[in-house]
Amino acid sequence: MAVYVSQFGVINETGEVRANEENIRAELRGLTLLDAVVKDTDAWRKMPCPDTGNVLLATETDGYELRIDVIGTVEQFLTHGDEHLKVSILRGRNRSVGSVDSVCILFDLRHPGCAIADALVSLVLLAEANWPEEATPHTLRTFSHAAQRRAVSQRFKLGIIDLTPEDLEEIRDIREALEWGIAHAAIDMLCGFARRCYACKGMEIEDVRLHTRGLFAEIDEHEILSYAANPSTPSDLLFLPEFARPN
Repeated sequence: MAVYVSQFGVINETGEVRANEENIRAELRGLTLLDAVVKDTDAWRKMPCPDTGNVLLATETDGYELRIDVIGTVEQFLTHGDEHLKVSILRGRNRSVGSVDSVCILFDLRHPGCAIADALVSLVLLAEANWPEEATPHTLRTFSHAAQRRAVSQRFKLGIIDLTPEDLEEIRDIREALEWGIAHAAIDMLCGFARRCYACKGMEIEDVRLHTRGLFAEIDEHEILSYAANPSTPSDLLFLPEFARPN
């Protein structure tokens, strides 16, 4: 029985793998590439699998942790032709009481003969790109949205605001309006977002002001003052930066 040592553990330790040498070597080359990619990213870390002793890959965001069973993925592909990646998501910041869900991610076999390790490389690179929605598998959308929420919160210092996918879409619309030079529309949407944070999310006005400051900072002061002179709704003035609020 041949066993194969990789950067993520031993392939065929149980003797169940039935694959030709060429396919096994392709997977080993793919795992070497995967290891190199992981070393160059900040998003992933290696951790021991408590059951097998092999190395898992893990990344986390906003109360979720995603884990990849690298050797398990390769072995089930070589043994059974199973084209799924062995991925699980842990929910809850306290891992001892959170839930664990297996995630269905199917390897794209449009190019027969490719190593499934190549698909693992692609998945790892998605995390480095902050899980872009158009490229992320549908079954990872919850994790993708959580990553985007954290990225937006950190960039604009939104702090305690609990961002929904709809909020993220609205923030994208606000930034797009700014890019198109439609500052009045951007401020209008931002004030609407601030009102909903107050009315629907139960935040205090001072907290809303504090945590939308980063977004307002992207807008020229004279545009904000122009909006303050003719707001869409009088209550919008409550959420504008201090220099634009009436005394």
